[in-house]
Amino acid sequence: MKFNLPASSALTGSSLSLPEARKTILARLTPLSSETILLDQGLGRIPVSSFKSTRPKPSFDQSTRDGYAIAQSPQEKSGEISFRLIAEIAAGSTASISLVGGQAVRIMTGARIPAGTERVVPFEICREKENRVYIDARFLQSSEIFIRRRGRDLKAGRVIAGSGKMLLPDHLLMLAENGYITIPVHRKPRVAILCTGSELVTPGQTLKRGQKISGNGVLLQGLLQEAGAKCIRVTTVSDSLEAITEQLDYLLSLSPDLIITTGGMGPGKFDLLEQVFTRLQGELFYNSLKIRPGKSTMFGLLAGVAFFGLPGPPPAVRLLFHELVTVALYRLQGMRQPVPPLHKARLLEPVTGGRSRHLNLKGGIVVFDDTTLCVRLAGRREQVRAVLHLRGRKRSLAAGETVKIRLVAPHCGC
Repeated sequence: MKFNLPASSALTGSSLSLPEARKTILARLTPLSSETILLDQGLGRIPVSSFKSTRPKPSFDQSTRDGYAIAQSPQEKSGEISFRLIAEIAAGSTASISLVGGQAVRIMTGARIPAGTERVVPFEICREKENRVYIDARFLQSSEIFIRRRGRDLKAGRVIAGSGKMLLPDHLLMLAENGYITIPVHRKPRVAILCTGSELVTPGQTLKRGQKISGNGVLLQGLLQEAGAKCIRVTTVSDSLEAITEQLDYLLSLSPDLIITTGGMGPGKFDLLEQVFTRLQGELFYNSLKIRPGKSTMFGLLAGVAFFGLPGPPPAVRLLFHELVTVALYRLQGMRQPVPPLHKARLLEPVTGGRSRHLNLKGGIVVFDDTTLCVRLAGRREQVRAVLHLRGRKRSLAAGETVKIRLVAPHCGC
């Protein structure tokens, strides 16, 4: 066990606003190294460089309907015109067929258009008899020819998945269509979690009087997975300088990219995280924020590893994770715009802002009223899907007022 004891155990740090805290985090972190993965493992990953289309889409002129591909038609504008059927082309056929005037082929949706084709005419407006197809001349004057031309949807050399942007299912579809099998992406952050508190026991242990189950580890594992990170260790430790120091020293030996602790923050006798951080010669960037909850929150580097010290209550852990930790995780994964945007929403219920003059964060549920984005506070048993940003100077807000919210579904960047 390593002990590096500086002369002073006191930490100093300025109190920052939420935007200042994010700016501080982003200034200290850089994207992780790359790894090459199979395409079918790419969902939610962030490419190191942009991918371009290798072929046009469609790659050939193709039929958009089941029908008949016909060569140049006669000039008659009334009555039925007949064409001699010479072949049938199914989707996927590689046969080389050419048409000349007066000829036609049966053709299926997606099939390659034969050379010499003027248009495709849908089956339902045609009549076939004895190897000839009869078509009312009026339908041959239509501007709709039911042919999708080569490269109409996508030309070769166009960006189909940009660097710094999260890969979604449609990106994977386009990459597959363009022949990509493996892709280089930033690797997932490896995160270690340390929950502090002598009153805490891990799930599955017997509770004694005065104890409670430590749920922050499970909560954070789920949040990490949503944010694209990998949890490598969850540990619960008592309020002891030696015990916390030993556990942090052990977690550092696992070579994580980020460490999150819960509890042990604040001015209390058993709030020891800042003292331990000093023991291990951590580099502190802030230990106080102008937000509620989260006044006693810290961010720094511990042996070069990003370190977040969060409060103990799970509601505060959840809110601060969404507002701060995800920013770090998205940066480490190479996201170009790692801060999710704020949106305006209409309150469905009155809300009390709180006593603090600083920004108040509250968990919310998002709903739509016709086309209007609306929000209400989340109940204790509901899943938080938005964070309300309530300005502290306004103690209460009425139903119908507009507030700013941040959606907390997995962020795709921009």
